[in-house]
Amino acid sequence: MMSVYHSIKNNTGKLLMMIALSVFVPAFSFAQSGNDFGGSAFNGKKLIISTKIGYIEITPYTADVINVTYKHKLDEAVKSYSTVGQPTLVKAIYINDISFAGIKTSALKVLVDKSDLSISFMDNQNHLLSKAFNYAKTGDSSAVNFKSDGKEAFYGGGSKAIYINRRGTVLQNNNQAHYDYHFGQTDINITIPFMVSSRGYGLYLDNASEGSFDVCKTDAKVLGYKTTSGLVSFYFVGGEKMDGVLKNYTYLTGRQPLPPRWTMGYISSRYGYKSEREVTNVVDRTRAAGIPIDAVVFDLYWYKAAEFMGNYNWAPDSFPDPKRMLSNLAKNHIKVVTISETYITKKSENYKSAIDQHLFATDINKKGEPYLFDKFWAGPSGLLDVFKPSAQQFYWNFYKARIKDGTAGWWFDLGEPEVNNDSLQYIDGTNKQVHNAYALTWAKFAFDGYRKDFPESRLLLLPRSGFAGMQRYSTFPWSGDIDRSFAGLKAQIPIIISMGLNGVGYMHSDAGGFTGSGEDEVNKDSELYSRWLEFASFAPVMRTHAGARHYSPEPIFWDDTTRLRVTKFIKLRYAMLPYNYSLAYKNTTTGRPLVLGVNYFEPGNQNLSNVNDEYLWGDEMLVAPVIVKGQTTKKVLFPKGEWVGFNDHKSYKDSADVYAPVDSLPLFVKAGSIIPMAAPYTYTDQYDGKSLILKYFVGNLSASVTSQWFYDDGKDPKSLTDGKYDLVNFVTEGKGKTHTITILPKHLADKTKNFRLIVEDKQLQSISFSKNTTYKIVVDANGNKEVDFTWNGTPLNLIVKTL
Repeated sequence: MMSVYHSIKNNTGKLLMMIALSVFVPAFSFAQSGNDFGGSAFNGKKLIISTKIGYIEITPYTADVINVTYKHKLDEAVKSYSTVGQPTLVKAIYINDISFAGIKTSALKVLVDKSDLSISFMDNQNHLLSKAFNYAKTGDSSAVNFKSDGKEAFYGGGSKAIYINRRGTVLQNNNQAHYDYHFGQTDINITIPFMVSSRGYGLYLDNASEGSFDVCKTDAKVLGYKTTSGLVSFYFVGGEKMDGVLKNYTYLTGRQPLPPRWTMGYISSRYGYKSEREVTNVVDRTRAAGIPIDAVVFDLYWYKAAEFMGNYNWAPDSFPDPKRMLSNLAKNHIKVVTISETYITKKSENYKSAIDQHLFATDINKKGEPYLFDKFWAGPSGLLDVFKPSAQQFYWNFYKARIKDGTAGWWFDLGEPEVNNDSLQYIDGTNKQVHNAYALTWAKFAFDGYRKDFPESRLLLLPRSGFAGMQRYSTFPWSGDIDRSFAGLKAQIPIIISMGLNGVGYMHSDAGGFTGSGEDEVNKDSELYSRWLEFASFAPVMRTHAGARHYSPEPIFWDDTTRLRVTKFIKLRYAMLPYNYSLAYKNTTTGRPLVLGVNYFEPGNQNLSNVNDEYLWGDEMLVAPVIVKGQTTKKVLFPKGEWVGFNDHKSYKDSADVYAPVDSLPLFVKAGSIIPMAAPYTYTDQYDGKSLILKYFVGNLSASVTSQWFYDDGKDPKSLTDGKYDLVNFVTEGKGKTHTITILPKHLADKTKNFRLIVEDKQLQSISFSKNTTYKIVVDANGNKEVDFTWNGTPLNLIVKTL
């Protein structure tokens, strides 16, 4: 087939137009054999390759982020729900020789082979990182392959209850609900078409349609991608290290705003609280038991019952005066989160309005008629077409009214959508084309509504489903209706690590497990509950939840031994608030997740490439929860360097068998780190950033570590842009028994701080300061010396000598 390739340039030499005349065929591929290369042109911003049947468009977004789109008409546009980053000014050199056309940036070389139209991505040392090849299109479906070295690990693809290294699996890009799932369930609620390689790059496929990844299962050296609809448009995301890849990916898809600080406390939830009296009793008993708590979540009983799904008024029989209730809870420093679903039952007070205003998704076989789910579990229902602006406004009006009453956050349930089929038609497309973007669009209009009508508020959206870019809408997703078992618990660490590598930093689970064989009180498993809450105390969100027909997930309803055991870890979470909130700052400003795989900083370490039962909590702490029933000794693998036991203060390296009885959590700190902590609080609003405990874990070897502390009021969404925050670095150097701590202010809104220095794993002998500093040495109950001192906000060196 012949192709005519030409370009028209204006007098500045910039490319204005490229045209290739081609004949459409129903099934074709870009140059698998023979020479289909037509020509190339580069205008300084975009490289376009002309072929006999279409175009390859290559656009550098940054020096190490490259977009490639396969087109069959030059004016075809990618419909993206996820990408918000725009191309920057990238200095790129055009390459065009007898064999290749391409571009070279300061970080990457991208070469299109003229013989087969494969696209190679190489670093500056000419190492091949990946190669896109064998693009093909059949009808609406398209596919492309990527070359692998046959050994690299691949991570991501969204929420999957399988091992973090996806090599050897097939992943569906298809949001779907699975009730009572456990480890081994490959595809669940959140699809994110972004695969991250252990070799320091990622492949992000910008297409919301249903599709799949064959992650080197069919061929160990090929990662394959297929989509049922839309253009194949992918981003090669460089960065060399995981931090760089995540920073670049979240440049494209957005970063999580700073969270409301109360989201980092303990949140109590169940299915569900049925009256004001019940929820007040839970809060009062929790506080009376000495358990910190910040929020409660209302499941569907707040609007009466499942059969009235789609109602957005408090049920008057159970909640006669909701404004007063919300006001009283707020005075008690308790935030309220209420559930929302986009299915509207026939019994809902809003069903008729939705019908009259044509707000439901329609039946593709009955043009214009709303699709009715006759056998939906809550009753016959329609499904809101969230892509319609009128439907968005319809729901936002309800949300706005409840927010004014005092609701602090929203729980978005069933957003896969839970029940869907190919007969559904949305305003944006068919079910296969857009349902993966359903929950993302739902979160978007809620986030936009908050920004417009409540611009002084941070928000929590608690969705069960989502898609690439969901993090930018302040989402705190959970892992769905997990089985209450050790097999359910086993799934949670790989889910959270994987979602973090896909830009979503606040993934979490129903702590304790949602459903399963343990529905009866007699089947309550204290060991499982304890282990799950130990893990959840070092998760991005700590929220107990369960189907509570015969089972109460709150600590106060357990026996004294179990209650006291988990209370210890809830209190530890509150004591860790200064450190944890600093992780939130890092996530917001760089895209680094709170939970990191143990190989995050050494992705080439084969021994750590598929560790699924431990993780880094930030870069200075290692958490190794026990997830096996009856286990009291756990083998822990350590990243490079020395690690110090948080509790036993022993030195660890490489690997160790660690004693872990049911009331303990194996927890470690990188030697040389300073962990900012505080006295345990009853609720997070008590944290004011004026006083801080600095726990210094020295270690036995010489180490230099930079630790960081961030503080703001936890409420203001503009604190970073308005400069209303504190950011301080603590730099340590240690050699023998002499250690230097340098306190460096990076940004301060409030300069005076009161610090208590505790040397955790050594006996303090003496301390001196580089400047005149008010301090005193105090002795704790065990006879250990601690140092209280006042810092005036200027650089300060501390010389610490240990015995």
